[in-house]
Amino acid sequence: MCLSDMLKNRNLPHKCSQTISFRLKPVNPVKKNFVSEIYYHPKLEQKFHSIKPKAYVDLSYCHLIDHDMSMIFKHIIINKQCIELNLSGNHITSQGIAILAFRLPNNLTLRNLNLSHNRINDTGVYLLSEVLLPKHSVYLEKLYLSKNGISNDGIRYLSKMLKVNDKLTELQLANNEIGDEGVRQLANILIDYNTTLKVLNLSNNIFITDSSLDYLLELLEYNQTLTKLSIKGCNLSEKAKIKLQLQADGKKNFELEI
Repeated sequence: MCLSDMLKNRNLPHKCSQTISFRLKPVNPVKKNFVSEIYYHPKLEQKFHSIKPKAYVDLSYCHLIDHDMSMIFKHIIINKQCIELNLSGNHITSQGIAILAFRLPNNLTLRNLNLSHNRINDTGVYLLSEVLLPKHSVYLEKLYLSKNGISNDGIRYLSKMLKVNDKLTELQLANNEIGDEGVRQLANILIDYNTTLKVLNLSNNIFITDSSLDYLLELLEYNQTLTKLSIKGCNLSEKAKIKLQLQADGKKNFELEI
């Protein structure tokens, strides 16, 4: 199924110059007096007026849901040309990501997107990975996806994107459900194809075990782009950690968190 078909399907499976920060209380959306019923979040829309153009906008832990994504895209990403957007700690699922991904192509402004601590799962990762392919002209540099229920399937989608994406420099994937197969996929792409990713966070993925050791050692030996790799809190033995630290010590301008 192509990206456009996926985005049109709403029955998807679930598996800077200025800082603007908001904390919104949960509200019951009201309906505007239109012939057709339109979702409306009055407190969120009221906040849009105080946002400055090309700002860092913090909407973390604001009880946002999927329906809010259309308003956020229109008022913040398009009208205000937001550069950095923090949507962490909300209730966004793959349905909300579908709304975002459908509108994001050819956006030249947004650079950093934080979706950590949501519920986008592998389906949401697929949609994001597709829209970050070069043909869609999205210039995102930092993507935060920690604690989103992402498994090795999600890593397969991200790896496909990283194979050809030359804009992304930071990828945060902590506290997910990534295992040794996911590490293998990432290592292969970062060794053989990608030359732009500088920061990779895989910390607190408890399904990463000593079976990933050889993949990680090869990554440290052959990748010349990464400057920081975090794998702390994974299920690695002390012996494996020592081997990885010794390999990392031989690299210049490189930080290993283990």
